[in-house]
Formats: sequence, structure tokens, C-alpha cells
Amino acid sequence: MRVCQWFCLPLLAVVAVGLSCAPIDPLSLEGEETGSAIKKDAVAFPEFANPDTDPTKPLPEVPRGIKERIEAAVNNIRARQLTFNNGFWTIFHGILGLGPGIELTDPKTNERIRAIDHICNGGNLKGLVFRPNLLGVEVVSTQDGLGQGHQDQFIAEMAQWSMPHDRKFLIRGKEYTFLDFAKFSHANASLLKNQELSWTIIIIAQYMDHLDFKSKSTTNGLKAEWTNPNHEKITFDDIVRYELNQPVETAACGGTHRLFGLTWAYHLHLIRGGRTEGVWQDVADKTKKYINLAREYKNPDGTFSTKFFQGKGDEKDKNLRINTTGHILEWLALAMSDEELRQSWVQEAVSALCLQILDLQGAAIDGGGMYHAVHGLLIYYARVFDRSFCPPELMIPLPPGWKKV
Repeated sequence: MRVCQWFCLPLLAVVAVGLSCAPIDPLSLEGEETGSAIKKDAVAFPEFANPDTDPTKPLPEVPRGIKERIEAAVNNIRARQLTFNNGFWTIFHGILGLGPGIELTDPKTNERIRAIDHICNGGNLKGLVFRPNLLGVEVVSTQDGLGQGHQDQFIAEMAQWSMPHDRKFLIRGKEYTFLDFAKFSHANASLLKNQELSWTIIIIAQYMDHLDFKSKSTTNGLKAEWTNPNHEKITFDDIVRYELNQPVETAACGGTHRLFGLTWAYHLHLIRGGRTEGVWQDVADKTKKYINLAREYKNPDGTFSTKFFQGKGDEKDKNLRINTTGHILEWLALAMSDEELRQSWVQEAVSALCLQILDLQGAAIDGGGMYHAVHGLLIYYARVFDRSFCPPELMIPLPPGWKKV
């Protein structure tokens, strides 16, 4: 696992930390809020009532001060410009954090364009390598800190923001669709190779209705069977089990991406009528285990451990605290029920994360930790308050029992 490189303003002391995302490049602190013209009224997923509880019973209130603190932290991150000098890795993480409305600024002309439009229209970025082939379109993991750092990372992060399967991409003068990327991810998945499928399971789960399978279920959870080009017979349960059996503590960003992918797939499985049994019961059990560890290792100031799930860790570097607390909160904001998200220890973590960001509002912040943090804050905000402050494309797959209406 590579160590994250830090690019900061003068006088900002930093510490390199392992188990992190790919290296990033610096962000400008100049300019207006990014993506301020995004509409605020669409909802990507229906909300489900919990049949086991009284929906008329009010949930515990979260202090208004936390709502305002989230808004201030998110607005600070929105004000940090992305430019054409940033690498592809940083830019698509910006889209993950703030949504497809985020813009790129030309440092020479100050002209602005939506980052996703620039990518789809065949624009060049450092580290962006799309490779069409017989299986679809591959996003090349360049391993240079500028391009994709993990298998299927870009595709899954765009999927989390409602990327339409038929969205067109211009690549080497020819048109492809986003589904072509998903097709490659699906065909390339293997149980016999040493692969990182944390992002792959999100893609196959999200676009199951548009991918080709030998057989699949449409009403009984995420059930699909196929044979890949290497003649491996695979089921969706198989790749979930493969990912479930991989270690968490030594995985990318402390295992938070692995947990997030498993939770995303599990929620979609339940939404489609699946049951918590078999591999899915094991996913649910692992989720509970790591929620408890997050709480057990929490620091006195509300932040999560700077060692992720390896034990207690209370390093004082704010970039490190944003990275670890942001990644863990992003997963918890998806995995926990509405009532659980209102517990005091989660509120403390949200408040502490915002303070860490605001304490660095005049300085550079590591892009990986920052954008995963803001993604988590937006999910939390949408679930605990409302969607008025969030981009409309924000997806939060919530099965029965997670949300009251």
C-alpha cells in the first residue's frame, strides 16, 4: 500500500500516514463556491418506512449548531478551486465529495467548466487514461499519484452520484457510454486473481439491471450469475464473499472503502427484496463489529482514531484527523440507522470533523481525506436534517429499517 503524499502551504507541518488513498496535488484556496448553481430538489432514492417501529415517534433532535457547522465546513471546501493543473485523481475525488456540479478553473483565463463535462467531452487531465477494448472501457490505474489508484475507483465514485448508464464519453474520437466502463468492471472481476473488489461490488450492484448475466433476480435481492472471459463461473454472492473475507485493518484507508462497498451492496440487496441471510448476514455482522470499534477507539475530542480500526490513535495532526475521521464518518453515515446517527458520540464526531476543517480554512488540506470527509458530511446532513443543502444527485440507498418517514 502506497503512502499518501502531502502537498501543503508553507509553515504547515504534516505527517505521512499509511493505509491512505492515492497521492494528491494541491488545491487553490481562491475563488467562489464551486457548484453553487446546482438544483436542490431532486431525490435519487425513495425513502422507506421502518415496519418495525412507530413512524409517528419523533427522532431525537440534533442541535442546530451542528447543522450550521456542517454548512460552514462544506462551504469552505466548496470554495477551494480545482484547476486543470490538478491531476485526474484529485478531480474525480472532488466530484465524489461535492457532486457533479463541481467545476474546473482555467488558471490562465479564469474560465470555468464542470469537471465531469470536461472528462466526458474527451478533455485531457494529468493521469487520465481511458483504454477501450473488447470488454468495454478500462480506467487505467496509473500508480503515479495523478491517475486512478485502485481498481474501478473512478467508476464506483461516479456511480455514487447517479451517473446515468447512457451518459456519453468521447474517447479517442469515438463515443462510448458509462455502461461501457461498468461492463469492463463486470467482465474483469475475478475470484482467482489478487484483486481489490471494494469498488467493483458497488458498480455491479448499481448497474445490475443493465449488465449481461447468465441469470439474475429482479425482485429477490442482488442475485446474479455469470461466466467471465477467463471461464470463471461467478455469482454476485461469490464476489461479496471474496471481499468480505479480505482484511479490513490493512486495506485502503484503514478498510473504510471495503466497508463502504459492502454496505452499499447490502443496502441495494435489501431494497430489491433480499434477506439478511447467508453472506448478507455476515456483512451485517461485520458492519456491527466495526461500528462498535469506531466508537470504542474514538478520541476525547470526538474524532475517530488516527489508526482507523487498528486501535486507539490520537495523533494531533489535523490533516491526519480529517482523513481518518472523514473516511470513517462517510461509511457510518451510510451504514447506521437514522436513530443511530443521532447518538451523541456520532454528533461529537461530526462536530469535531467540521472543526478540524475550519481550523485549516486558510491552509491546504489533503484532497483524499477532505473530499471523503465532505461526502460523509453531506450524507449525514441529508439524513439528519434535509436535502436542501445537498446536490440533488446525492445517492443514499436506504433499505427498510434505516429511515423513518
